[in-house]
Amino acid sequence: MSKPIIHRALRRSALTVALGLCFASGVHAQSNTTGNIVGEAQPGATILVVNPSTGFSREITVGADGSYRAGSLPSGTYTVTMRNADGTTSVRNNVGVAVGAGTSVDFTAAATPGDAVELDRVQVTGSYIPPIDFSSVESSTIVTQETIERLPVSRNVTSVALLAPGTTQGDAGFGNLASFGGATVGENAYYINGFNVTNFRNGLGFSNVPFDMYAQYQVKTGGYGAEFGRSTGGVINATTKRGSNEWHWGASAYWTPDRWRQSDRDIVNPQGDPIASNRFDEYDKLETSMYVSGPLIKDRLFFYAIGSMRDNSQTTHGFSGDLETKGPATDGSTDSPFWGLKLDAYLTDNHRLEYTGFRDESEFITSGMRSQQSALPGEVVGYSGGTSYAQLSGGDNHILKYTGYLSDSFTLSALWGQGEYSVSDYNSGVSAAADSSYVTYNSLLGPTRVLTPALGSLNSLGEDKRVAYRIDAEWDLGDLFLGRHFLRFGVDREKNSAINNNTIQGADGYRYAAIENDGSDNVIGTADDFWYVQRDVYDNVGNFETISQAFYIEDQWQVTDNLLLSIGVRNEQFENMNAAGEAFIEIKDQWAPRLGLSWDIGGAGTQKLFANAGRYHLPVATNTNIRLAGQELYLRDFFFWDGTSVDENFIPIINPADQFDAVVLADGSVHPTVSSVDQEIDPMYQDEYILGYQWQFMPKWSVGIRGIYRELGSTIEDMAVDAGLIRYAEQNGFDNFSAGGFDYYVLGNPGFPISIEVDMDGDGVLDPVELSADILGYPKSVRKYKALELFFARAWDDQWFLEGSYTWSNSYGNNEGFVRSDNEQTDAGLTTLFDQPGLMDGAYGDLPNDRTHTVKVWGAWQFAPELLASANYVGKSGRPINCFGFHPTDEFAQAYGQESFYCNGELFERGSGGRTSWTNQLDLGLEYRPLWAEEKLAFKIDVINALGDQEVTELNEVGDLAQVPTFDAAGNFTGYDYTANPNYLSPTNFQQERSVRLSVSYDW
Repeated sequence: MSKPIIHRALRRSALTVALGLCFASGVHAQSNTTGNIVGEAQPGATILVVNPSTGFSREITVGADGSYRAGSLPSGTYTVTMRNADGTTSVRNNVGVAVGAGTSVDFTAAATPGDAVELDRVQVTGSYIPPIDFSSVESSTIVTQETIERLPVSRNVTSVALLAPGTTQGDAGFGNLASFGGATVGENAYYINGFNVTNFRNGLGFSNVPFDMYAQYQVKTGGYGAEFGRSTGGVINATTKRGSNEWHWGASAYWTPDRWRQSDRDIVNPQGDPIASNRFDEYDKLETSMYVSGPLIKDRLFFYAIGSMRDNSQTTHGFSGDLETKGPATDGSTDSPFWGLKLDAYLTDNHRLEYTGFRDESEFITSGMRSQQSALPGEVVGYSGGTSYAQLSGGDNHILKYTGYLSDSFTLSALWGQGEYSVSDYNSGVSAAADSSYVTYNSLLGPTRVLTPALGSLNSLGEDKRVAYRIDAEWDLGDLFLGRHFLRFGVDREKNSAINNNTIQGADGYRYAAIENDGSDNVIGTADDFWYVQRDVYDNVGNFETISQAFYIEDQWQVTDNLLLSIGVRNEQFENMNAAGEAFIEIKDQWAPRLGLSWDIGGAGTQKLFANAGRYHLPVATNTNIRLAGQELYLRDFFFWDGTSVDENFIPIINPADQFDAVVLADGSVHPTVSSVDQEIDPMYQDEYILGYQWQFMPKWSVGIRGIYRELGSTIEDMAVDAGLIRYAEQNGFDNFSAGGFDYYVLGNPGFPISIEVDMDGDGVLDPVELSADILGYPKSVRKYKALELFFARAWDDQWFLEGSYTWSNSYGNNEGFVRSDNEQTDAGLTTLFDQPGLMDGAYGDLPNDRTHTVKVWGAWQFAPELLASANYVGKSGRPINCFGFHPTDEFAQAYGQESFYCNGELFERGSGGRTSWTNQLDLGLEYRPLWAEEKLAFKIDVINALGDQEVTELNEVGDLAQVPTFDAAGNFTGYDYTANPNYLSPTNFQQERSVRLSVSYDW
């Protein structure tokens, strides 16, 4: 009898039947929050699937071909019973189901002699290797909270993601985020219980819950199915814990004390000059949690509730000029509480309702003060003056989900979710030091000396809200056409609203800089020097909406006994609104095919060849609505000043009559869509191809290899078209057109023509303009990623397990993607990279997330009944080094300062400055669970970066300090003189310093 792969039991041993809830660098079936049990049994028999902890059950009839499938099961441990027509039964106990995975349970194969586990006892442990899942083509890593608690890793979602092959740590300026497959850290998608919690402003960050609340994580690094979209990086799909018929409660505390933390490295430039003294910085972190769970109505209604307190504090010191002496201090702290609730209602065996609610609101307050030094090095006797700064994040989240098992073959689910997220940074007022001073070059007035920079602060007050709906269906069509078909399809819609209020706070709504300038021969210090005040006025207020929606369909088609094809397609569209509520960009019919193959080589269930090809789209970030389609007002005024008159806050006292210039950088109006967005714009998308092989060569060991190629097919970026419009006017006889004094940005696809409307003849009427790629002068956006991943795993056997991977990869091109690590710019889709053609000179090379070699190994060892040792090692090669400076010939690019790939007037190709050093990090853990407490009590110590390596991970890559024009005796311009930045190649970030985390937990 023919048996399809999707339902074939793995016959090598009962161990291969068990699905361990652990890591696996393998492939698994796509699903938001549930898993499946599939297998073979007597045709016509009844399969009863029961979760003993909740009483939930499903009854399935085995098909005529002898296969069955129980889909959309909540993760957990099940008992599976086969009942034949003659009344005889066969039972498989302790069958584990993980999110997004298929568990195979066979009632036809006999146990192989010598198997470690009896066939009717499918054991599940927290660190067991999942079997090879022939029902999927995607690349995914699954981990349970039980496993991650054993490992000595930092307690955050990113640390889980970084254990997967193909992921690397992003730049510190973006926060603690991971890069997947060469993509930027802003191109990932994050889900909690099926609800998208990604920061939709710029893709940086996500809503979060305490580590103790998570149950399982599914880290998708590539090849994921049509159900998932809006990501060109990776997907982190997490589920939370839930209640059962048994009452449980517990408490935990995790403390990372500063006294056991390795001191931060001081920063010294290549010439040996000190830049920053970090040795005095202090960090303390304490997180406590309590939870309770149980039945409200036995077998029908369950709850899980958790409360957590995060008490983090830090003190950082500015530079006093002496590495041995503390400088100005900045104190930061947060003690924001968290609450979370999960309800599960089994209305009947066929209808289930879930609610998830949590509040992750957080406020981090920083206070800055100037220090008063004593005669003793490093001793601070007091502080004076200063400001306070607050950073708000998080908010309330509510998720409702219904699942209906409408028949043996058809399941329907519907989800509604609402999430709030604050993105606010605000200052208490003016911050200035009377003696601060530096020299720079101002394109308008020549060499300048800034006396009091940053007077007045830019406040960013933002409140984001996402409302999402989705409906998903699963339909087992059986033998329909040339094999068996299992169909998945659905729709989803998100309405994202961003309230933005960016203004200058302090100094009566202005931001000042008092500047000394030479008005004659460009040499500071002559009798012709004068002082002037630059006053900035900035305001951008509005409500912005983005609507994203999609539908998908996917068929898992069993072509032959050993061959499974996954054929799917996803259609996406998005619409971004301007401040007036009008759509300024709308892209429909973004078709994303997803094709996959799974081949059971030889039919023994131990070797698998898999392949995947797919397209993935990324929507325009809401940050683009705010910056490009808002009511941005930006005025800059210049006043003569006597150089001495200031008030008590060091604000220069000026006379309005002394104003000598004014520049309008943004006029506060909403620009017409036809003038700011290419009317023929294409969506941003990436194509991906994967080919892999996986082999379980022993009952406890598996290995695999995977090749990956990714290519960014199209990019959406804002591009300045000033120079292009001038060339267009010259070629088409618009003699009265003038682009002087304004920056004209258009959202489009770099390297392609742009269609906009511009008033070219000054008559107040917009004229259609077709700017060719040659006139614009921009190259096409390029990002390519290729990688070879080797991975292995040794199963947990109540004594030890070991897993790991090696990745060779190369990420190269001229555009990193959504955000930009070169200058840590968070303006997704609005970076400086394509702001002028000259900024793209030399931009092609190895990109910032390129790490040629990465080695990851982790595991645990129960070396005594009460003691468990664990370790996690990550070694990776360094990142490319650049040199940024002033463009020597492109006057438009020169206006952006040190943003070009030129240093000292010479082209410095991207990544041609070598690499940072290889880094090694070894984390160690030791857990003690006393037998007298029935293993409910645990004490643990984790040492992060036990070796204490603090290699440089990021450098100052600005090579030019100043660009000053030179003139001959007749006053003719002859070129530029460049001043090298003495801090070029100075460290800006190091490996995480060694720290010790102490924890205690009790679970009853």
